[in-house]
Amino acid sequence: MCVSKRFDGNYMVISNKEICPGYFELEVKACDIVKYCLPGQFFMIVVPNVFLRRPMSVHNVKKDIISFIYKVVGKGTKELSNIHGGVLQLLGPLGKGYNLECYKDLNNVIVSGGTGIVSLCFLASKLKKKGILYYGVRSKNDLICVDEFKKIGWKVIVSTEDGTEGYKGYITDVLEKKLKMDDVLFVCGPVDMIRKVSYIAKEKSIRGFVSLEEKMACGVGNCQGCAVKIGGLIRMVCKDGPVFKVEQVEWQ
Repeated sequence: MCVSKRFDGNYMVISNKEICPGYFELEVKACDIVKYCLPGQFFMIVVPNVFLRRPMSVHNVKKDIISFIYKVVGKGTKELSNIHGGVLQLLGPLGKGYNLECYKDLNNVIVSGGTGIVSLCFLASKLKKKGILYYGVRSKNDLICVDEFKKIGWKVIVSTEDGTEGYKGYITDVLEKKLKMDDVLFVCGPVDMIRKVSYIAKEKSIRGFVSLEEKMACGVGNCQGCAVKIGGLIRMVCKDGPVFKVEQVEWQ
């Protein structure tokens, strides 16, 4: 594992293209940062004409390029999607990522919903044992990154709420029937999905990690805006997470 180190500077935009309707992949050249990035970490990105930095999970790291995938949902991501060159100011890598050695003898199970899959691509590429991805979205039009998992040897199980691809319904319903005691979970996605997976894990005594998504302004713990209760203590998602052990998260 590399030594944690934080950078704050301007980095060249290599590309920023739409990979499917409403979803973009941003690639930034960052030679000095790449070796310090860990699966589960994120960056705070300065977007022109937007007051606060935007947090974005690392999607992948290849040679000297860091990539991010995002969905256009508001002013910040809309402004970002219009950038096709120049430089962007990045702060990171931030937060604590997944522990890849903790349960290395168990079977790897990745669970994702929506854009939560973005950071899990980087994780899957670093895990030595290939496993199963359970991925739930609203419609087949929201499926992203699936081919990346298949290309590196992962089995993929998909569900869509409207039934346009894979199982019809929620991915947690599929997962609940298939989890086994010798599985270890790596989870990222909407909070309702993570909560449900946490309950399933507790009922079945299954271990693992969840990556929490919270609104944050600073990314370094100063603003206290992303506080959560972990193991009886108040922790900051940006500084103490975003990855926590599944059994330590206390749900309201």
